[in-house]
Amino acid sequence: MAAIARQLWKTLAVRESPSPMPPRPPAEPVELRPAGRTDRAVLGNLGQLYRHDLSEAYRHLPNPDGTFNNRRLDLFLAVADPRQRAWLVTVAGALGGFVMTAPAPGDGVSISDFFIVRALRRCGVGREAARQVIAMTPGRWSIGFQRYNPGVQRFWTQVASDAAGDTWTTHDDPPVEGRPPDTWITFRT
Repeated sequence: MAAIARQLWKTLAVRESPSPMPPRPPAEPVELRPAGRTDRAVLGNLGQLYRHDLSEAYRHLPNPDGTFNNRRLDLFLAVADPRQRAWLVTVAGALGGFVMTAPAPGDGVSISDFFIVRALRRCGVGREAARQVIAMTPGRWSIGFQRYNPGVQRFWTQVASDAAGDTWTTHDDPPVEGRPPDTWITFRT
């Protein structure tokens, strides 16, 4: 009898307990705000989260001070190439990530860095941020990603299809020692 009572209590306790996950933050409206050198600290902090996400694939460890290197962000902040641009992604007025673009080899534009905080992933925020940045610069686009990550591959092919229908192409770079090879998706808007 005691065993039945315990099982009944466990069943009721589980059913009555609130969801273990808090509700997601709002996923709209998504806005891009141009980032500049005055946003150095914000970009630096988000850049650390971004590089931490990439550390699994690249097998990078943090520096002795606990930070990760982010060469492209450093070059942007140093205004090494005035054609590089960055935007902070805001969602319902809150900070949600960042996007950086740079000239693509040959001609066109590349999304060089793209980061959305984990709480806002898989709810349309990244896709809308990518759509907005691509709409700002019509022309040829090249976006690199690592094919080992099917979620990222699916995301960028959806973005390319949104922007250019079925006229996008992909190609793989040769492998580079110490990191996964890049796959590039290319299209025109």
